[in-house]
Amino acid sequence: MMDLSVVIVNHETPGLLARCLASVKSAASAHPGLRFETIVVDNGSRDDSLDVLQESMPSARRIALVRNRGFAAGVNRALAIRRGRHILLLNSDAEIGRELLVRGVCLLDGSPDIGVLGAALRHPDGRAQRSVHGFPGLGAEWLSGRSRWRGSASESPVSDRPVADPVGFQRGRDVEAVRGAVFFIRGELLEKVGFLDEGYFFFLEETDFCWRVREAGFRVVHCEALQAAHRLGASSKARVPLATRIEFHRSLYRFLDRRRGSSVATIVRTMRIIRNAGLVLGLCLAGPVSAGARSRLEERWGLLLWHLRGRPDGAGLESALGAGAGGHGVGEGGGRR
Repeated sequence: MMDLSVVIVNHETPGLLARCLASVKSAASAHPGLRFETIVVDNGSRDDSLDVLQESMPSARRIALVRNRGFAAGVNRALAIRRGRHILLLNSDAEIGRELLVRGVCLLDGSPDIGVLGAALRHPDGRAQRSVHGFPGLGAEWLSGRSRWRGSASESPVSDRPVADPVGFQRGRDVEAVRGAVFFIRGELLEKVGFLDEGYFFFLEETDFCWRVREAGFRVVHCEALQAAHRLGASSKARVPLATRIEFHRSLYRFLDRRRGSSVATIVRTMRIIRNAGLVLGLCLAGPVSAGARSRLEERWGLLLWHLRGRPDGAGLESALGAGAGGHGVGEGGGRR
């Protein structure tokens, strides 16, 4: 059996995919003894993504889906055929360090109680990126709202500042959930907790998975020694911002309904509607606005209407991507990618 299956889900990001695959090849060449495979799932791309894959890594196993059924569905197709003892889920907009593959495998082999292992993500310019987050709930929502009104860009109350402990740096620290851009999974765990929940089209599927991993008695660990660059929001959020924001909220409410209960989900939805209405009113009363402020107003107004209309299907990323927009990017606080 192989040591590792590297799984990449792509949708119309050929340039990013080429860079991602190049980083995988570089990491593999640094440790030729590592037995691994790369599986690329193409989620219905209509560009030259498959040609780029063939040129960049002809040896990769490929799964070409006719339509984009979401990140979780794409990952699950790969999990069903993987041959590795462990799995690395890798966003197409991520580039890994040369030591990441072997360090991840060694950490999982050396700590049988680790179920999920996340990397330290950085922006391409080297700035630290939020790599961990807490589970959504009333407490997190309240703190998120307070941060928003204070002008903070953070969507999560959980800090992921590096731990000034060399042992912790190498071995990692326990967290509730890690961001899914670079996401190791112990293979044997799948028999206990199952695959990713395909009810999440784009966001929070890895958060839900981390919840199930912890319920099964395994640890979720974030390790600073695992380094990766991540082009946060390089695709879907920039191309279809309103659909991206709606999709995040759809996933958030699904998570809350399933993991916190319908009462908590209803309270959070109400809080979000009130908060969003306040933001829309504030932007309207601000007078003449810049192009950026106008764009934020349109997003917030569209999101408010979606809530007031009963959160109809057909307004999220599945419809937007099917209409011609593409990419796997990262949206608000602690989901994808």
